[in-house]
Amino acid sequence: MPLESFYNRKLAENRAVLAPMAGFTDAPFRRLCREFGSSWAVTEMVSAKGLVQGDLRGIEIGEPYPEEPDVVIQVFGGEAEIVAEGGHILYEKYQPDALDLNMGCPVKKITDKSCGSKLMQDPKRAAEIIQQLVKAVPIPVSAKMRLGYDRVNVLEVALALQEAGVSLIAIHGRTAEQKYTGEAKWEAIKEVADQLTVPVIGSGDVRNKEQFDRYQSWGLGVMIARGAMGRPWIFAELQGKDAPMPEEIAAIAYRHAELHCQWYTTTNPLSEHYAMRALRAQLIHYFSFLPQSRSEVSQIESLEGLRSFIKKHIHSEELVASSL
Repeated sequence: MPLESFYNRKLAENRAVLAPMAGFTDAPFRRLCREFGSSWAVTEMVSAKGLVQGDLRGIEIGEPYPEEPDVVIQVFGGEAEIVAEGGHILYEKYQPDALDLNMGCPVKKITDKSCGSKLMQDPKRAAEIIQQLVKAVPIPVSAKMRLGYDRVNVLEVALALQEAGVSLIAIHGRTAEQKYTGEAKWEAIKEVADQLTVPVIGSGDVRNKEQFDRYQSWGLGVMIARGAMGRPWIFAELQGKDAPMPEEIAAIAYRHAELHCQWYTTTNPLSEHYAMRALRAQLIHYFSFLPQSRSEVSQIESLEGLRSFIKKHIHSEELVASSL
């Protein structure tokens, strides 16, 4: 069976995918997005160097939840042999369906290590990393990149990775220098896809079904990143489902909080208080339809506090009692 068959099969089922986001695409959020229809979901990035050096404290970032389907773990690093060894460690521990190389992170602490989007400046080194990683694991290897680092050179890089054996390429339609400013250039993503034989997924600014349908008609898969924050049901909306009402949003937010607290108090020695603090950014997005309550949301520290907030603002005692 060809290695790329995993990605081709999943894209044939549904071309909408949850993008990897550091600090957000943990197990509870991936689970929710999959339930709402994300074709697969990529984990937060795991340091290959940390794995190789025996520092396994960060490995749980990519840890699948029990019976998680279609596991794709993202790894980052700047040296081919180390990334390959780190990828092998992840494969041996979790048996994921695919690995993804981070070539898009613009954060200085990552690029200063010649990792993430910094790899866009060195297509030869990026291709060597992919080549070694492909040899190290018996599963497909993909890469998520940007249009370039400080200039657009994505086609050059993508062609080099294709030659090195990559099975799929995801492209955020901005350069690393832009970070998240300006508009994502989807036409540039399409130009790359037209030149490649491997599948291409685009990412950047997708918020609605009209955009999804347009990019899908171009032959592209679509990755959703910030558009899924506090909105995991976006994957259902892209398939034509109605957006949830406030009462339903409250129920989804509470379920996310329950999954989040269960995950972090079971797999890690963290308190519910700590877990809820880590979820606040998501909760603010969930309750963005109550902008006057933003400061109140940012003070929620427990599941009971979230229940009280919902009872106060959503005015549905029956929903709180039966669904939460």
